[in-house]
Amino acid sequence: MDHRHHRATTSPTRFTLRRFPVRAMVAVAVASALAASPAVAQSEHEVLPTPASLTQVLSCQSRDALGTFAELLFLQYRPPAWMRPSKLPKALDGMIGLYGFAVEGNVSVFEEPVDHVYFMSDWVVALLPRASAERVIAAQKMTRAPIAITEQYYRFVDPETGPMIGGFAPTVDAMAKMLVDAFGGDPAAKSAKVPPSTDPKMLLVGCNYAVASQEDFLDAARGAEDTMRKAGADIRRMAEEGEARPPR
Repeated sequence: MDHRHHRATTSPTRFTLRRFPVRAMVAVAVASALAASPAVAQSEHEVLPTPASLTQVLSCQSRDALGTFAELLFLQYRPPAWMRPSKLPKALDGMIGLYGFAVEGNVSVFEEPVDHVYFMSDWVVALLPRASAERVIAAQKMTRAPIAITEQYYRFVDPETGPMIGGFAPTVDAMAKMLVDAFGGDPAAKSAKVPPSTDPKMLLVGCNYAVASQEDFLDAARGAEDTMRKAGADIRRMAEEGEARPPR
């Protein structure tokens, strides 16, 4: 996927399409231990890009359909008539590598209707109110991931290769916390000295198509806080050496 269009650019952190997120900086923490996953291959018999096939993608039911959407949206820049690029809502503002599309027609994520979808690395997700997200988490028998610094839930369709059904909190608060730790305060954020919310009102829910095992994911998740701490220390060191400055 080519990410030259529809890019959020409020942070220098980059996303790749071959990593296992919970992203912004938090995603890097979880993903850094995972090997790069192969790109999703296009099926010999191309799947028509319909609201029904997007629903399949959101619900971890079709790698082939994901390949079709990847080709149209990020290589050909030809979204179907019922999809159009969309700005990120306030709840997601500041997340890096997230590409939003408004959708028309009968699109849903695990039977919860949606009118916007987001592509981020190997994730395809929708933003749901907490009550709706919790219904999906319960119905899909997801488990809380062992990550202290953010909220994420998971269930692997195949524990050896994925894909992974998941739900996670937007990661902007975690990024702000890391900046506070690194610089002693983020002058751009009024809430910088306030700990990240322990009960976000919205959660991202959908599917991660990275080819990775449940064991690898859990290993990365357990080390996420440590990785975040090291990232903050690196930024602090760069600031002290004049290589980095607090965001303005």
